[in-house]
Amino acid sequence: MRIPRIFYPFKKEEKNSININIATSHHLKVINIKKEQDVELFNGNGYFFNAKVIEQNKKNITLERISDINFQNKQIPSINIAVAEIKSFDKVIREVCQSGIDSISSIKTKKTKFSKLPSEKKIMRWESIAFNSCEQSGLNWVPKIYSGSLQEWVSLSKSKSKIFLDPKARNNMQDLELFSSIDLAIGPEGGFSEEEKNFFKKNNFKGISCGNLTFRTETMPIVALSMIKALYGVKK
Repeated sequence: MRIPRIFYPFKKEEKNSININIATSHHLKVINIKKEQDVELFNGNGYFFNAKVIEQNKKNITLERISDINFQNKQIPSINIAVAEIKSFDKVIREVCQSGIDSISSIKTKKTKFSKLPSEKKIMRWESIAFNSCEQSGLNWVPKIYSGSLQEWVSLSKSKSKIFLDPKARNNMQDLELFSSIDLAIGPEGGFSEEEKNFFKKNNFKGISCGNLTFRTETMPIVALSMIKALYGVKK
């Protein structure tokens, strides 16, 4: 049975005794941690170690490190996705953060229903969801979360493989060239506008179709990521 995992932003030279406030972790609120139990701590940047619960009360737990600090390399390919913000973006964050991505950005598009960028409070909530998702999935890298306009995200794109989803595109996922990094953009329910598609193409993005099936925006990221993982032969 896999031991419980706890996100804790420790440094490489972390001391042996750690005190954690239970209130800062939703995960700790719902799992039944007991004294003398072994747990795994990870910092979201690839480092993790095992610890034992020494003391526990309703507010805090005290842990003692019982293993070396280990490091897990990132998966290949490195994937950065941008998704048009929707009402159920919490669900998008929860699902994609269990798929081994590097970052997810909430972007404003012409057909996005939200007129303003997400607040700092909302982004902090998304970050908390990301931490909890990685606790449950066993991943040691927590994706970075950003927000901005479609144009801003495209201008910052550095991956060799740049794609946006377009149901009318001639190319599909099987035509994707295998590179070590991918930037993937997913539009709102109505898709990207023709102006936005042209902007993508001018910036070396290629339109990709996921086939004849139509999915909701909240489902599309997982569908696309699953196809990419299968193409690369990546196991979570």
